[in-house]
Amino acid sequence: MPHWSRVLAGLTTFLLLSATPLAAIAQEGDGESAIEPEALAVIDAMAKKLTEATTFAYKTETSYDVVQDSGLKVEFGGSRHSTIQRPDHFRLDSQRRAGSAGIMVFDGKELSAFVPEHKAYATTEFEGDMQEAIDYLVSELRVKAPLAELVSPDVATAIRKDLTRALHLGPAIVAGHDTHHLLLSNDYADFQMWIDEGDEPVMRRIVITYREERGEPQFRAQFVEWDFSPDTKGLFDFEPPEDAERVLFYIPGPEDALDEEDAS
Repeated sequence: MPHWSRVLAGLTTFLLLSATPLAAIAQEGDGESAIEPEALAVIDAMAKKLTEATTFAYKTETSYDVVQDSGLKVEFGGSRHSTIQRPDHFRLDSQRRAGSAGIMVFDGKELSAFVPEHKAYATTEFEGDMQEAIDYLVSELRVKAPLAELVSPDVATAIRKDLTRALHLGPAIVAGHDTHHLLLSNDYADFQMWIDEGDEPVMRRIVITYREERGEPQFRAQFVEWDFSPDTKGLFDFEPPEDAERVLFYIPGPEDALDEEDAS
């Protein structure tokens, strides 16, 4: 029988997975000449749309590498549905490739996570806005959050922070969408972004390469749907089933790094 708190921790990590936030992504820079105005203009257009949106949702298909002791890379992943309501509500619904599912909800006063398959949930009081809740998850519960900058109160500043490189690589077609292909860097990792052209400059795909990590693992997310008027009635109300068991949030240690359950 699994340890429910560890199962829940695995779900929590999966919901907000990454080795580092977007602001820490990089490769070696070569000075101001590596910052192209065309790339920044695309970032700013996307940032403006997301920052001005009061409520929005997006669905992603994600995958990430777990580097084994042998150096072999094993890919895990799944799908996620994220719903954001500024300034202090969010909900993340996940489905792993292996089949298990779960949710995480923040309502401005409480963080909750639930694994229906095991009827286990954890909840902790936390009063603050969405950014403060994410910072708490990352710093205190050691949850990973690769796309946290997309829900920042200032998306442009969050993405631009510490950039050493911002290149516009030209147009590209992703899943039938005409996009701008960007390469951004700082001193830790590289990430590529594909952002839709036109009046709806939303992210269509992102690939992060952690160049300073052993084996240079990647995180990948394909944005399959965006919705800027989602129905949120009752969406942020969390009431566990009567037969669900309450457990504590589990804080993983280094020994959990190669465990698929805790790395997803």
